[in-house]
Amino acid sequence: MSPKSVFSVFFVGLLAFGAMRPAHAQFAVIDIASIVQLVQEVQELEQQVATAKSQLSQAQAEYAAMTGNRGMQQLLSGTVRNYLPTDWTQLSQVLTGSSGSFPALASEIGTLVSANAILTPAQVALLSPIEQTSLSAARQSPALLQAIARTALTNSSDRFASLQQLIGAIGTAADQKASLDLNARIAAEEGMLQNEQTKLQVLYQVAQSQEWARLQQAREQAIADQGSLRQLPAMGL
Repeated sequence: MSPKSVFSVFFVGLLAFGAMRPAHAQFAVIDIASIVQLVQEVQELEQQVATAKSQLSQAQAEYAAMTGNRGMQQLLSGTVRNYLPTDWTQLSQVLTGSSGSFPALASEIGTLVSANAILTPAQVALLSPIEQTSLSAARQSPALLQAIARTALTNSSDRFASLQQLIGAIGTAADQKASLDLNARIAAEEGMLQNEQTKLQVLYQVAQSQEWARLQQAREQAIADQGSLRQLPAMGL
C-alpha cells in the first residue's frame, strides 16, 4: 500500500468521524507520517522474509544434490566378478576336479585334459604309478592355463560391456551427487578389472611354477631310475 493510499484512507475516516461527532468534540491526534513509515517497514520485512525463504529453498536443494543415496552401488549388481580361484586350496580343487567353489572351471579343465590327450586310457594304464602321476600333472598345467584364459576372455568382454553401460548412464545423472556416485562406481569397476588382471598373472605364474616343479621331479625320478648321473640320457639340462 503506497503512502498516498494510506493518507487517503485515514482522511476519509477522519471526515466520517467528524460527521458523527458533535461540533464541540475534540479530535485525536493521528501521526500519519509514522503510520506510513510503519507500513513501509512491514513491507520491507515481508520482502526480507520472502528472500530468506528463497535462499533456504536454494540451500536445501544444493544440500540434497550433494547428499543422500542415489542407488549407484546397485548398478551391475548381477555381474560375476569373483570367477577365479582365490587361494591354493581352491586352485587345487579345480585341478583335481573335486566339487568346490568353481565347478564350471574344474569341468572345463577336465574337458580340456581329455581333448588334449594323445595317449588312450589303455595306454596310460600300462605306465607305472609314478609315470601316471607325472603325466596327469603334465596334462593339468596347460589345461589350467587354457581354461583360465578362455574364462577370462568371456568375462572381460562382458565387463567391457558393463563399463560401457555405466559410461552411458553419466548423461542421465540428475544432480551433482548422482554424477559423483556414478563416476566413483566406474572407478571401482575399473579397479576390479585391474585386480582380475593381477590375479590372472599370478595364476599363470602358479601354473608355470607347477610345471617347473613337475619337470624337476621328472629329472630326479630319471636319476633315481638310472642310478647314476653318468648314465642319464641327454635331457637338455
